[in-house]
Amino acid sequence: MTQLHAYCQDDDAFAELQRILATSGPAVPALLPMGQQSILFRVITKIRESLDLATIFQTTATEVRQTLNADRVGVFRFHPNSGWDDGVFVSEDVVPPYRSAIAAKVHDHCFGESYAKRYQKGKVYAIDDIYAAHLSPCHISILEQFQVQANLVVPLLQGQYLWGLLCIHQCARPRLWRPAEIHFAQQVATHLSVAIRQAELLETTRQQADQLAEMLQDLRHSQTQLIQHEKMSSLGQLVAGVAHEINNPVNFIYGNLSHTQQYAQDLIKLIDLYQQIYPDPPQSIHDRIEDIDLDFLQIDILSTLKSMQVGADRIRQIVLSLRNFSRLDEADMKRANVHEGLDSTLLILHHQLKATTHHPAIQVVRDYGDLPQVECLPGQLNQVFMNILSNAIDALRSTGTLDQPCINVRTFCTEAIAPQSPAITIAIADNGPGIPADIQPRLFDPFFTTKPIGEGTGLGLAISYRIVTENHHGTIRCISHPSQGCEFQITIPVTQGAIAPD
Repeated sequence: MTQLHAYCQDDDAFAELQRILATSGPAVPALLPMGQQSILFRVITKIRESLDLATIFQTTATEVRQTLNADRVGVFRFHPNSGWDDGVFVSEDVVPPYRSAIAAKVHDHCFGESYAKRYQKGKVYAIDDIYAAHLSPCHISILEQFQVQANLVVPLLQGQYLWGLLCIHQCARPRLWRPAEIHFAQQVATHLSVAIRQAELLETTRQQADQLAEMLQDLRHSQTQLIQHEKMSSLGQLVAGVAHEINNPVNFIYGNLSHTQQYAQDLIKLIDLYQQIYPDPPQSIHDRIEDIDLDFLQIDILSTLKSMQVGADRIRQIVLSLRNFSRLDEADMKRANVHEGLDSTLLILHHQLKATTHHPAIQVVRDYGDLPQVECLPGQLNQVFMNILSNAIDALRSTGTLDQPCINVRTFCTEAIAPQSPAITIAIADNGPGIPADIQPRLFDPFFTTKPIGEGTGLGLAISYRIVTENHHGTIRCISHPSQGCEFQITIPVTQGAIAPD
């Protein structure tokens, strides 16, 4: 063997080595020292054990350096689009006292001009002595930076693309590289190239999966937002329209009831006066008085008018609640009384709280604290209250074992949002069956529902979460234990300006 094995420069020598390696077939490992076959298998196995590039590179560098007893083994990667003039050592294993080449930025314009194309064809550089190999001065200067006296360099190829180099350095003295060692390095580089390809494909797949997951999340968010806007718009318009249509005739009735009551009282007084002046009316009038039961009529008409006044006032309250719930004219932040929103929502849901043939009445306990007015979007908060209260009612109706189903609505001040940022909390709890722990993390996911098909869209809590967290910079959480009911806690800052948007 000559002092210089520069197979990429001496085409005949390179062809001879390739012929030996190609024709040896299974017998090629015999060129290695005894036991080297198992070492090669072990190195390749370790390379294949991981799909993490950093682990693969470090494993390769360590195993190859120890196997070949070299001073340094490094994995060098070219910078894309640099014309193979620039690159960096991404991993290495080096023995003292030789300095590390890791992360060293290498610029070698001689390489791109003279050597890159040969490496792309799969040729190997095995240099026994860099000062006797007739290398260009600029290339020798680069090698001297890393104290290299002999090196074995094998290309790392991705198809026809030169990705990098597997560099084996001897720094203490020149070294005669044996064919078995060259073959060993080639085999390792081949498997390392495959591992790089697999790892990069996996990373690309992961990135695509992350992008798809992000796109899916954005799509779900957009769908939820569109549905919420459409739902609020449709519900608000319907509620506002119904409230407006009811409001006019109810006001007419309510406004005239006081006059009607006064007229009835005047007529009753007139009848009393007639009876005093004419105590013995004609028989026909006496018969008529008995037919209509005048004494009862005089009492009942006033009672009826009073009941009508109470009913009309109730209708007016419902209309006011509907208008407060819809809040179509309040698209911007404004200070509002949270208790009014809660009361309006409970009033709208009042018919669902009543006793039925199969279920007892649901008791509502209001435990309101002394809250300041809150800067918020009242209509949207009312929608949150509606979603959570409706779910609580459904949960209580779903079980027939409760003697006294109950919903407790508490409000109190808290400092939970941020330091020096006053906030309020609305806690809505029921004594129903509770929510299993395994599905609690998914409660606020769009389109997730525990209700049967056709009974739930899975959007109520997702919309509520977005309204509270994004539009009001607050928090919403669920506290539930099996058979111990469920409580949703909504915490929002009193002043939105105190919490900067994310």
